[in-house]
Amino acid sequence: MTVSQQLSRTAAIAAGFLLVVSACGSPESTRLPADLTTTTTTTTSSAVTTTTPPPVTVESIVDGRTAMLSNGTTVVLSGLAQPGECWAASAVEFATKTLVGKPVQVVASRLLLADGTDYAVLAVGQGAARAIAGADTAIQVAETAAKRATMGFWGPSCGGLDVKPAPVVAPPVAPQPQPKPQPAPPAPAPVSYANCTAVKAAGAAPLYRGQPGYSSSLDRDGDGVACEK
Repeated sequence: MTVSQQLSRTAAIAAGFLLVVSACGSPESTRLPADLTTTTTTTTSSAVTTTTPPPVTVESIVDGRTAMLSNGTTVVLSGLAQPGECWAASAVEFATKTLVGKPVQVVASRLLLADGTDYAVLAVGQGAARAIAGADTAIQVAETAAKRATMGFWGPSCGGLDVKPAPVVAPPVAPQPQPKPQPAPPAPAPVSYANCTAVKAAGAAPLYRGQPGYSSSLDRDGDGVACEK
């Protein structure tokens, strides 16, 4: 067998194999059931924790316009004057009663109470603080109202002054010399007449009972009139 014959035979065998495979059909591809397909999803949750700071409260009062807070800070309230000597104690008393132990909000050197009230405006309006020159309009309006109503130190306690003037003491009045008592006038000398001639000579006739010089011896008829003739 020649080489060409061998090649022809090999080609024939290969063609026959291809025909057999075609007759049997192509093998189906293997597929996994849909329910066997697994999809893994990883969810990462991020928890956000919010920490609320504790409320700030007033620990103590230094003076009528200076307060120490629970967070260790000291606040000098803007718009308020240094308390005067006359009303410093009442300013501390009012601030202590209104602020100490109470929650406050600090806003630009001001203390706002829980209801939003500005303490500086409240204190000035009650006559427990004085506004400085150039203070905010709200503080100035509160001070004007306090003056008109004579609130706090605008009243008789200080008269709106930082230092209450000393009371004016009238100089002592020198005692006036007492006039010397006048001596009592001397008692008149008793008058007596020897007779009616003497009475008439003295120009005292007639004499009536009770008059000086009257005597029953001169009243002969006893009618109470002597020396009538």
